[in-house]
Amino acid sequence: MNFNQLQYFCVLAETEHYTKAAQLLAITQPSLTHSIKELEKELGVCLFNKQGRNVKINQYGYFLYEQVRPILSNLENTKKELQLLIDPRKGTINLSFLHSLSQYFIPTLIHDFLQVKENSQVNFILNQGTTKEIKEDFKDNKIDIAFTSNIEGEGITSIPILKQELLLITPLNHPLADKEEIDLTEAAQYPFIYYEQKSDLRPILDSLFTSIDMKPNIAYELADDGTVCGFVAANLGIAIVPNIYGLDRFPVKKLKIVSPQYERNIYLSFCSHKYMSPPVTKFKDYILSKI
Repeated sequence: MNFNQLQYFCVLAETEHYTKAAQLLAITQPSLTHSIKELEKELGVCLFNKQGRNVKINQYGYFLYEQVRPILSNLENTKKELQLLIDPRKGTINLSFLHSLSQYFIPTLIHDFLQVKENSQVNFILNQGTTKEIKEDFKDNKIDIAFTSNIEGEGITSIPILKQELLLITPLNHPLADKEEIDLTEAAQYPFIYYEQKSDLRPILDSLFTSIDMKPNIAYELADDGTVCGFVAANLGIAIVPNIYGLDRFPVKKLKIVSPQYERNIYLSFCSHKYMSPPVTKFKDYILSKI
């Protein structure tokens, strides 16, 4: 018993006419007759009664039809939905990204991509997270493509596409606020608003302080850029943050860090050994064409 046999059976059950059913199925009448006979032989029961030149579904055929028709309808709908997901014009892209990219980079990128006429109906499912969380989602096949720190390896390809400058920010009335640039050693004595352990920026900041052989004076540990900036604006400490869009909305002073110098790379990451649907491939190629 296979899909074609059940589909042929349902069409014949609905028409009760071999010629009409064969026409609807775009097959020959002998092929339809053979398929029904094979199905009846496998099930060990007659499904139709002869009625002149036509047939009439019997109680056994009706029982089978009641069971099979919903299953076939569900399979047909599933097929349509699956085809829609991979349709290069209307498909779906599961995209993950770091929190620091959420205010400008990601919205602008998606907007520009959708402005291309052939992309206008593509749908995005979005998720924010740390690089560690995104890496786990790749392993669990939950996402198609992401913007992360470097996670090259284990079947994941990471291509650098963007650099984020790191800045020191202070309250406007802070002793360091009259400066335009700074050596990190000058700031290490002050209380810091620091990123929490699970943040992608945490190991970067730790390495900066290690490179100058000093430890930060951590006042608060927080998760995201906006909250860090808010705490600095409230005069609760100073912080090292990426030069993100929206930073100018906070009443803080931005200082260029001249030593140690560091730029944070943002990577386009995807699983190179797994199937990539046409809309995802199109989006990936669009991003790479902008580098």
